[in-house]
Amino acid sequence: METPKVFLSVGRTSNADQEAFVQAIERYLQTNGMMPQTVGRTYFSSQQPLVAVTELMKECVGTIILAYERMYTPEATEKRGSEQEKKWTEVVLPTVWNQIEATVAYTLGHPLLVVVGHGVKSEGLLEKGYDWYVKWANINANIIADPEFVGMFADWKKRTETYWAEKTGGTAVAAPLPSASPTDRSQLTRLRQMLTSRFNESDLKLITYDLGLDYSDLPGDEFRLKALQLVDEMNRRNRLNDLITLAKQLRPEIDWKLEG
Repeated sequence: METPKVFLSVGRTSNADQEAFVQAIERYLQTNGMMPQTVGRTYFSSQQPLVAVTELMKECVGTIILAYERMYTPEATEKRGSEQEKKWTEVVLPTVWNQIEATVAYTLGHPLLVVVGHGVKSEGLLEKGYDWYVKWANINANIIADPEFVGMFADWKKRTETYWAEKTGGTAVAAPLPSASPTDRSQLTRLRQMLTSRFNESDLKLITYDLGLDYSDLPGDEFRLKALQLVDEMNRRNRLNDLITLAKQLRPEIDWKLEG
């Protein structure tokens, strides 16, 4: 089945936190059965940037705008020399492509999810009051553990399903847009809780290694987030039994049945 594409509007990352933030969103989309697409990051074209962006976005079912610092200035003046002159301090601006790509997405009718880093200047399509909600957040990998973001994402995903159905002539969307959760969510939550309460970080590193994964590649900068991502990743790959088998070898005294 075709994996639906989602356009991810991001500027070039310039520090570790920004890169971890973008990678966390990319993996979260993949965990939810979507393929993130970004010109210059996952998609490359010989055409002019705006042409490439527009063509790629036409293949996508929704857009996420991730706006974080591209330029910083300690002082700035708006409308200099006029009666409306205004002084600004600590001005943080994102890439202008966030504005451009948000406009293209809105023109195409894409469901929009906008996440803006704290401190970024609120203006244009990155401010509240339009047809979408703006989520202000710290720019790091912990975004996927933010309850507000998780709720916004779930609502946005439902709207992408509607868009997908309209785009494909009303065909069923359950298959192209799976929740990537063949196991009941409460069971996954119980497994995560068991891992975080009965294991330490060293244990989880061993399990991750034996599963053929790199612990450092799991999004998040703390043990609980790593455990959450490991459970979701194994669920997406239909390898929960492999995870449970390895966990049982280390803690055979625990009842590893997921029911209840």
